[in-house]
Amino acid sequence: MKYLYSFLLLFALWLVLSGKFDAMHIGMGVACCLLLSAWCADLLFQDSDATAGHRLRQLAGFTAYLGWLFWQIILANLHVFRVALTPRMNRLLSPQMVEFDTLLEKELSRFVLANSITLTPGTVTVRVVGSRFLVHALTEKAARDLPGAMEQRIANIFEKTS
Repeated sequence: MKYLYSFLLLFALWLVLSGKFDAMHIGMGVACCLLLSAWCADLLFQDSDATAGHRLRQLAGFTAYLGWLFWQIILANLHVFRVALTPRMNRLLSPQMVEFDTLLEKELSRFVLANSITLTPGTVTVRVVGSRFLVHALTEKAARDLPGAMEQRIANIFEKTS
């Protein structure tokens, strides 16, 4: 069933993003989504006992999270922009490696956290081993905010079982 859910989710996304509804594009979409769902269904649907309602709540929560993440990316861009253009740049720059243990238990949750950190300007996830993250932060402010609200929001979406 997870393969069917994966295929339907990916194919719907394909249709929306491609915007082309001729036989060639739909055929390529079906082929690509079949392959991709065979490869990543285990990542997308780890909880085999989750109900369709639970999955829809996760999808709604993740959609809201993406809006929040987009706003955080804008704020981080402004922060990096300010650091780069200020005459006090040498005082504001404080590149450092930050290690922390996450409370997230599921692989998908850790995957989303690692990619969210990397998408946010001023931080890059260097390594994830188990629950241990190693992140490069450009400034003290960026380092101080790790993992912060991002981890809690992801936990609220993917870690709850009910």
